[in-house]
Amino acid sequence: MKLVGYYRVPPVKGIFFSPAQEERLLLLGCEEVFSDRCLASGVVRPGLARALDALDDGGAVAVPSFHALAGDMAGLVDAVLKIQARGLNLIVQQPEIDTRTDPGFFETCQALAGFSRERPMVRAAEAALVAKGAASGMQGLKNTPTDTAEKAPPLSSAHPRESGDPS
Repeated sequence: MKLVGYYRVPPVKGIFFSPAQEERLLLLGCEEVFSDRCLASGVVRPGLARALDALDDGGAVAVPSFHALAGDMAGLVDAVLKIQARGLNLIVQQPEIDTRTDPGFFETCQALAGFSRERPMVRAAEAALVAKGAASGMQGLKNTPTDTAEKAPPLSSAHPRESGDPS
């Protein structure tokens, strides 16, 4: 099984590779290491594409951290699921994750992606219910004063022992 590394270089003028990140990945056993430069203008990762293309089914891509794959949670989940869809494994150095020995990380990312896809639908349904309730004069789940008086036991301000009750 082939192992390749991938990292991203921060957008600092004059810096085009990171010897420290590259060395960490080589010491991990990566046969090749690919990199990209972070760009503020968009998400373009030809180095990641080359790293994934260098692997056959069952191979693994190693990254120093999640930051190498994405700048936000949605992008991270998307990148991880693309790696899984290609039949590859993922090794993250920090935090330590290795899907070769524990594929549960992929399952977690699938659940997060499902949540992310479902959330707009849930919000729309909730908004529709609120709008429908407002249009019909509903005021939420609060009890009316007559409902509360009929169902709730009378309130006593005295503690049972203070009122002379020995129990």
